[in-house]
Amino acid sequence: MGNSALEFAVLAHLEGAELVQAELARRSGVSETAVQLVLDPLVARGLVRRQPQGAEPATFRLTMTGVKRLKGHREYSEARAGREWRKPSAEPEKPRPVTWTRAGETPPRQEGKPSLAQALVEQLEHAVLTEAELVRRTGAPANDVQAVLDELVAETFVDRLEQDGLATEYELTEAGLGRLKLVRELAGSPMSVMLQVLGPAAMEAVQGRRSPAAKVRKSRQRLSNDERAACSTALAEQFGFGRIDIAELHRRTDLLLAATTRNDLGAVFEGLPHPVLDQASAGRPAPGWRSGAAGCTSIVSVFFGLMGLALINGHDDVDDVVFGLVLVGGAVVWNYLVWSWARRRVN
Repeated sequence: MGNSALEFAVLAHLEGAELVQAELARRSGVSETAVQLVLDPLVARGLVRRQPQGAEPATFRLTMTGVKRLKGHREYSEARAGREWRKPSAEPEKPRPVTWTRAGETPPRQEGKPSLAQALVEQLEHAVLTEAELVRRTGAPANDVQAVLDELVAETFVDRLEQDGLATEYELTEAGLGRLKLVRELAGSPMSVMLQVLGPAAMEAVQGRRSPAAKVRKSRQRLSNDERAACSTALAEQFGFGRIDIAELHRRTDLLLAATTRNDLGAVFEGLPHPVLDQASAGRPAPGWRSGAAGCTSIVSVFFGLMGLALINGHDDVDDVVFGLVLVGGAVVWNYLVWSWARRRVN
């Protein structure tokens, strides 16, 4: 019985029961030493709790984390059994290409690396497995499995669990679970995932000028001579409408002359309609050459957007798909920024 099989056998025996090490060895059909080698990592990882009994042998019971791990392993085993009992495809399996290497050289990795990485992540979704077990389950060469595992560990998708005297095991991390979920969503509906990833960024770019932070910055903007003149004209109009008398007009005019920022205009127009200063401070229309420059850059950005769509639809590797999403989103945001610049008025 392998370490992984013995590990889950021990978890199954401890489900709903509190047993000593000798009883676990008897039920599992192995020696107490083998059970001890499995119990120590389980206790260290919080799946099993050891309860000392004084002079009596210590008892072991399952924790809530161990119950979740056992439940996930059973669900994975049922799903895997269902896949193995499906009717085989009528299409013959394509032969794997044979690569010859010299003695002492490391054989090159074969094609299909993205699918192998995905297969390893799926195998580790509900179980902690060794490299030998992963090789047996995926049917891939040991060199390819080891190389892909090293990359997954470096990318923090998989944790390597070193054990004294036992084979090294591999466990999926939270980042690996997120990668697996993203790949499955991309396989189901790539466009919906693209909208989920790029939607908030696009809305933020479109509503950037309307954000509260932009309004706060505009309220702290210093008044220009044109804006001050527009405010003075507005006060004169309110005097002509009869909303304020001559004394109130002089008082508010003094406040206007003392105001330095738009935030200070609240006291000047208290109880009166505020003038629209954006139209007063608007400059001349943008020159025509900006539209031509924006059009040229838009053509280039469209090329990158099409290349991103090709990466999304034609590749299985999550890195290529994410890079494609970045290209498409970058093209959208770039077009918005360029055309906003082309239509911006100049002073």
